[in-house]
Amino acid sequence: EGIADFWRRWHISLSSCLRDYLYIPLGGNRGTTLFVARNLMLTMLIGGLWHGASWTFVFWGGYHGALLIADRHWSAARTRATAPAWHRHARQAVTFLLVMIGWVFFSSPTFGTALGLLHAMVIPRAGTAIVGSGTLVVMLLIAAGVAHGARNTFEMRHEWSPRMVSTLTVLFLGCLVAMYGAHASPFLYFQF
Repeated sequence: EGIADFWRRWHISLSSCLRDYLYIPLGGNRGTTLFVARNLMLTMLIGGLWHGASWTFVFWGGYHGALLIADRHWSAARTRATAPAWHRHARQAVTFLLVMIGWVFFSSPTFGTALGLLHAMVIPRAGTAIVGSGTLVVMLLIAAGVAHGARNTFEMRHEWSPRMVSTLTVLFLGCLVAMYGAHASPFLYFQF
């Protein structure tokens, strides 16, 4: 549901390694709020550096560290039992958006490139009416549709209504049209 849940479920081997060999030896959840925040930030900064010796990777790790600290603080301040029903879907959508922003820095060779990509994601330019904020909206609608049909990240219902299938198909085709108008990008891990 939130960024902590994302890290529990995404890249489980890396998450387990970071938890077992960095976070827990640093003190884990024991200690003051500031001490736990320090442990989270150091763990994620080192996790970012593990991906490559580039400032964009370090920033990506720090970004996720800050998200985990904010998520921990926010979750402690609000219990899930008292949250309204729409709260889970809103958390999933916000988590999706924040993770996608983080991937921009992860895949960019420089901060200038990352900022240019973020700018292009949210502010359309002349001649690219289909690419830009419209693409972001379509992708968020697809994510919301999938999240609505899922009980959790890995357990999908397979009894989708014809209306849901039609909606997702139209949104998927919208993404294809948007990607067709965009420049091709090389495979991310080709350099490894």
